[in-house]
Amino acid sequence: MEVMCEACQRIVPGQAGVAPHADLGHQGTTESTQRGREGHTEEHFRCLVCDPKWLLEPDRWGVDIGFRLAP
Repeated sequence: MEVMCEACQRIVPGQAGVAPHADLGHQGTTESTQRGREGHTEEHFRCLVCDPKWLLEPDRWGVDIGFRLAP
């Protein structure tokens, strides 16, 4: 069983204003493919220490809605 590093464990999903930690590498930006979020952009991140994928996406008004784990 894999365990997240301490920095990833401190990320609270859905909490606005959380900056990516030093080992969270930016993987690029794409258009969302999730139903109901078409036309929104998603920033993709991957932790270089423990390897989970994180998404950072603004809501439809451009407001930060925090990180979430990628499906």
